[in-house]
Amino acid sequence: MDTLLFEKLIRLGLQKNEACVYLSTLEMGEGSIMSISKACNLNRTTCYDILVRLCMCGIINRSLKNKKRIYIAEPPFRLHQYLQSKKRQAEQRLEELEQCLPDLKALYKTNSKPVIKFAEGQKAMEQMYYHKLDSKSTIYSVLNQKNVDIFGEMGAHQSIERYKRGIKEKVLAVKNSKGIGWYKKIYEGNKRRQENTEYRWIEDDEHYKTGGEISIFDDKVNVILSNPEENVAFEIQSQTFADFLKMLFEFSWLHGKKTMDNQ
Repeated sequence: MDTLLFEKLIRLGLQKNEACVYLSTLEMGEGSIMSISKACNLNRTTCYDILVRLCMCGIINRSLKNKKRIYIAEPPFRLHQYLQSKKRQAEQRLEELEQCLPDLKALYKTNSKPVIKFAEGQKAMEQMYYHKLDSKSTIYSVLNQKNVDIFGEMGAHQSIERYKRGIKEKVLAVKNSKGIGWYKKIYEGNKRRQENTEYRWIEDDEHYKTGGEISIFDDKVNVILSNPEENVAFEIQSQTFADFLKMLFEFSWLHGKKTMDNQ
């Protein structure tokens, strides 16, 4: 048996025994339960159950020859058709899930106490940061890009995807070289992006050493601390806490300086 093909079939979604039975039948062209089970070192009952499943998938067929039941491998393009069918089924299920997701979320209950989730490492932090893309309301963010290198690709992707989804954001940013450079790169001269993401600035101060971002939306407070010695994210889910921080943000927003583009 071709070991490379065997491993590829497993990666395509077949179980080990299914891949073995399929390849053995394909190599033989046709075979009885006894010959196929012997080739795969399986007992006859197990082999029969697998053959029935593969027949239902359309990649093996069964017939009678000299009054004996035999199993015949279908042409390999049948496997392609089967996987295409599985892909369509998965897409349909995702569409159905999207329709019932709001109802499922409505049933999802949290305790009255805040729920706190942590994420460490680049990949886990990115996944938590992208929770912003599920926001149903304007996002309030406090951003300090001093000593921060993590926001490049991650921040750009989030900003573009959020813009496509029509999710607005108010950003209260510390006015330093990195923050200004980021704003110019992503937003300057683009009125539509500025309408989607409004910036106001806090004058830089020596006390503002901690780099990161706090995002407040819906019932969540999403925090990215990205100084090299920290490099951690956490999210607090609490409607009361989120509402309280939104109130503080709105007060701070009134005292922030507008960008030249927004004036």
